[in-house]
Amino acid sequence: MLPYLEIARALEAVSREERRGAKAERLAALIKPLPAEMLRPTVRLISGRPWPPWEPRELGIGPETLDAVLEEISGRVPSSEERAADPGDRAERMVRGRSQRTLAPSTMDSLHVYESLRQISAQRGPGSLSRRRAILKGLLLAASPLEAKYLARAVLGRTTAGLGPSLISAAIGKAFDVDYSLVKRAYSYLPDLGMVALNARQGDIYDMRLAPSNPARMMSFRRVKDPRELMAGGGPRAYVVRYGGLRVQVHKFNDRVYIYTSQLRNVTRPLRDLAEEVAMAGGEFVMEGELILVRGGRISPRSETVGRINLRGRSRGGAMPSLAASDLLYLNGGDLLQRGYEERRGLLAKALKGVEGRPLSSRIFLAEEEVIGDGQRAEEFLRRSLDRGFGGAWIRDLDGLYIPGEMSSGDAEVSRFPAEGNSSSQDQEPHR
Repeated sequence: MLPYLEIARALEAVSREERRGAKAERLAALIKPLPAEMLRPTVRLISGRPWPPWEPRELGIGPETLDAVLEEISGRVPSSEERAADPGDRAERMVRGRSQRTLAPSTMDSLHVYESLRQISAQRGPGSLSRRRAILKGLLLAASPLEAKYLARAVLGRTTAGLGPSLISAAIGKAFDVDYSLVKRAYSYLPDLGMVALNARQGDIYDMRLAPSNPARMMSFRRVKDPRELMAGGGPRAYVVRYGGLRVQVHKFNDRVYIYTSQLRNVTRPLRDLAEEVAMAGGEFVMEGELILVRGGRISPRSETVGRINLRGRSRGGAMPSLAASDLLYLNGGDLLQRGYEERRGLLAKALKGVEGRPLSSRIFLAEEEVIGDGQRAEEFLRRSLDRGFGGAWIRDLDGLYIPGEMSSGDAEVSRFPAEGNSSSQDQEPHR
């Protein structure tokens, strides 16, 4: 058993430590001796994410609910100073002076905390808020002030400052003697630090591959302010229309379809009609593209697309969700990441044969593309895309590999042309 107090003490020590290496060492010392069955829940609790982002779960507890429970167990209303403080600090103070306590003092097991948080997220239907509050109250009644501090942050989705995937990856590497670059790569293929830690412990981290139906982190593209620099030379490139939608990753595995956003959120349910169309394609695959809403042959505003995926399955009349497919990452048991873009694109066209239709009139279509080696033709393509009201274009290296979670060195995104006479430069901000 790992007391939750040990996790809270480690998080407190990390928050006070200034040196990154020392932070990683402190976390590594906590997770290294853990048995395999405790590793995944412990690392998830450390990260502040009790489940991976693609699981359709939410705690459903906001600051008002947390404060109501704290007032109930402490027997007092927080002062204005406490209300302005960090929720974790407020919980620590109020639990220290609580009037209600459990019948006998006990040490909370971290696995119990983990399962309780997941139990809170499972509450649905009438009375679910009361049940969530009851579970949370039980945890806070049993918690020490320091434990309450980090419980409060966990239920509100607040992570400890500076405690992101990079630091936890470094801690995993130190704990299990794995090079940081390998841990980082594993996290890009499987963005669940709990599972990454388990793979590192078991020695499986050296051969990580795409694993449908779990999403991988998307490769990012550098944004260029003046695309004419890229057009000037370097051989032919693929110019792909960027429609201005949401980047998505679409998996078909075991006859089921999963649609994920660039933030790894599972949005399959509100896009069931699109998923049913994708399911008609043969084989198993992971493809990437843009999600757009089309009404009368025109693309709806991006905000409407965001609204659609937030509808949780309720229908929205008029607009048709469509997938502009542009890349293929996995096909029938093998990932394609080490193959060039041109080959992946050809395999994508074959995978969608008989399913894809015309752009802006079908639920699934291949994003419009031209392979161009002439600067003038490339400029015409980009201007034509912008004149049609689209978001611009992706400029793809024909031999370029797909590297999950990294910025492509040979691909770029352009969304406008600079005014004549402006100096050209590149903006390295990634597009995800």
